[in-house]
Amino acid sequence: MPLMRTVSDLQRSFSEVDQLCHETRKPVYITRNGQPDLVIMDADAYREQAILRQEVYEYEMELREKAIQAYEDIKAGKGVPLHEALKRMGWE
Repeated sequence: MPLMRTVSDLQRSFSEVDQLCHETRKPVYITRNGQPDLVIMDADAYREQAILRQEVYEYEMELREKAIQAYEDIKAGKGVPLHEALKRMGWE
């Protein structure tokens, strides 16, 4: 369950919410009138998540390019039947 505090909590006891962010390193959702309004979190934890998201994105783009190239190779007749590929890898 996400960590949640109200805008009033943030205004009355910022240091408590600040401590919660640093100790848990998780996002804290700030609500206004019972609805999510803001999300705050520890800056180092955010930076680590941003780096991880970028690394995952780059990996996904690399896989995408390889899949496109493999598809183009197969269309061009450069493919190898599965049984032959397995044999080449020593899996058959």
